[in-house]
Amino acid sequence: MQIPDTSTATETLGIEQAALRSVAYADVFEYPLRATEVHRYLHGVSGTLAMTTEALTSATGTTLSCTDGFYTLPGREDLVDLRHRRAAHAKELWPAALKYGYLIAGLPFVRMVAVTGSLAWDNVDAGADIDYLIVTEPDRLWVSRWLIAALGRVAAREGVSLCPNYMVSKRALGLVERNLYVAYELARMIPIAGLGMHRRMRQANPWALAYLPNAVEVARPPISLVPPPRPARALVSVARLGEQALRSPLGTVLERVERTYRIRKRKTAGITLAESTYGVDWYKAHGDHRHRALAAFDDRLRSLGAQGS
Repeated sequence: MQIPDTSTATETLGIEQAALRSVAYADVFEYPLRATEVHRYLHGVSGTLAMTTEALTSATGTTLSCTDGFYTLPGREDLVDLRHRRAAHAKELWPAALKYGYLIAGLPFVRMVAVTGSLAWDNVDAGADIDYLIVTEPDRLWVSRWLIAALGRVAAREGVSLCPNYMVSKRALGLVERNLYVAYELARMIPIAGLGMHRRMRQANPWALAYLPNAVEVARPPISLVPPPRPARALVSVARLGEQALRSPLGTVLERVERTYRIRKRKTAGITLAESTYGVDWYKAHGDHRHRALAAFDDRLRSLGAQGS
């Protein structure tokens, strides 16, 4: 079976090819998949769960391996134990992610907070960062980022590392970067505040469904966790007062000064990674994760193509 050597969503794929691509992509992150997860993240085709299960059964023993209900590439069966270990670390980290996510949501101008990255997959090692994607009011993104950074310093004293590495304003819900990596981020992000804004963001990026047409349901935090209470009424009141004060001309000046200072500081420090971009309506500091992940995925597809040709 020839596996397409590409990470675009332009060709129509068979179910078995789509399932194999799903498992190969997850392998980049050392993450074996259950059949239902393979189905949710089929590449480029929808199909049914029965069709996905049949394709997985057909591929098992040749291009795929199945261990305790988890599908991996051949020779990668040890990832099943790794997934269980990382899930245990994630369970310990989720209460802090929810706690600080709600606190971030209570800050002025913040309209959505979602967990992204490895924790969204319960695939973290001990001491992992908590990645957030945050949506803010327009023209106050950089003030919001400053407030979130201050909260991050408080969290650090408790041994919690917050990483709000992707922030956009409501003017920038439609993402400019459109590829498989970003489609996964959109599909798997777990909103913990601002569900309405999260729906708007998903609707503003319909292109993602061309990559992952089955990933239409919203991912949720582990059901075994009881979400912490919303920010105390006093905190909400302070946030609202802060918004009123910062909607003034003074707030406009602070936004411009903070944005100019932070961008200049990053340029002076030589932070010019291709995936780190800053502007009026966005702050993105992802390093080169996307490039490395897609390159590793393409390597796996080439290997599988040579094996099955």
